[in-house]
Amino acid sequence: MSSQSVALYRQSQVLEGELGDALLTLETRPGFAGWEAITPAQQLLAAEAEIGAGERVLILPCGHGALGVWLASETRADEGILLDTNIVAVQVAQRNLEATRATRVSARAGLPGDVPGPFDVVLMTLPKGRELARLHFLAAYRALREGGRLYLAGANKEGIKSTIKDAEALFGPSMLLAYRRSNRVVQFIKEAREEPLPEMYRVPGMEAGTYAHYDITVQGSTYAIRSRPGVFSWHDLDPGTAMLLDDLEVHPSDEVLDVGTGYGIIGLHVAQRIGAEQVTLVDVDLLAVESAKETLRANHMEGVEVVLGDGVAAAGEREFSLIVSNPPFHSGHAQEAKMVQALIAEAFAALRPRGRLVLVANRFLPYNRSMERVFGSVETLAQDTRYHVLSATKRYQRKARGKPPKARRQDAGDAGEETIYEIES
Repeated sequence: MSSQSVALYRQSQVLEGELGDALLTLETRPGFAGWEAITPAQQLLAAEAEIGAGERVLILPCGHGALGVWLASETRADEGILLDTNIVAVQVAQRNLEATRATRVSARAGLPGDVPGPFDVVLMTLPKGRELARLHFLAAYRALREGGRLYLAGANKEGIKSTIKDAEALFGPSMLLAYRRSNRVVQFIKEAREEPLPEMYRVPGMEAGTYAHYDITVQGSTYAIRSRPGVFSWHDLDPGTAMLLDDLEVHPSDEVLDVGTGYGIIGLHVAQRIGAEQVTLVDVDLLAVESAKETLRANHMEGVEVVLGDGVAAAGEREFSLIVSNPPFHSGHAQEAKMVQALIAEAFAALRPRGRLVLVANRFLPYNRSMERVFGSVETLAQDTRYHVLSATKRYQRKARGKPPKARRQDAGDAGEETIYEIES
């Protein structure tokens, strides 16, 4: 299962489709929202956005970069910047731009508000989550010149109608440009405003450089948390992570990797118990990475390494004795299952002998079966009606005869087989 699971998740795939008058052939892979298609929202933006010669254009989020390739090939824009907080999306988009020799357009990992303006145009597909959409609207407003245009597109089922109202509170009235396949695209014009920002945009964490502040108490220790919209459970400690923290056993000699760290509470709590230098935090999203760094600073915790990257592989060739995660996959969709299977397989490879992988998940998600296929056995540390905390240990499986002087990994490639360690005679 292990090598096949990693390949299914990390291997690039070919995506073909039309955008404006261009027929695109793109590289894509799992790891970010909308990776598998050129969406109706992107098609509406390409069909309806008016890009003048010499204009400067910001595209966010960037996704697989289709809009950037279209911008470079079908318009006379002077410069295009594709911005995303998801590092996988940025890497895929940049490869697609390089493959099409789009020299006037580039992709970068950045927090909304990081890119200096002004821009003439912002092209935006609807982000996932209403509060994250507001963060993007505020970033777009700050980035646009007076008289600049924001084009926003999204699906009805994703909440485009309510988010248009949120954007109107900042920009003023919108203009509906087109409606197709249950998606709509609207245009806003940035006008000078003298009144204060609407209340929804003055919430800590919305503006670049600001964070929501609150405290969390875990096993008698109270921690100051810093977080922003777009980070998982950014308002408070979610019940799954609380259960994991209550049942997580950490040894003084452990080297710990926290995968999908969010605002950093798991890694922070572990570091407080065993020391900062023994803990590494990883997240695929820059909003989470910056929130985790700010959380560590707020608790005067120096020496913890925080890495922007995709899963266990982001930690490089290092080995760990404990890998812990609350994977941000909760719906049970097939693609999420591939991501978790890859996480389990990569964790097995990165663990030392007798190292442990500890996950928390919704009970309806069969992570226990995936862990058992890779590790050989799995233990339930805690559970309630909604969540369970699962633990698996990397063990040796010995031959029936002979002495075991050397360990050799045997990786069965079939998804139904078990990955084991065999002791040679």
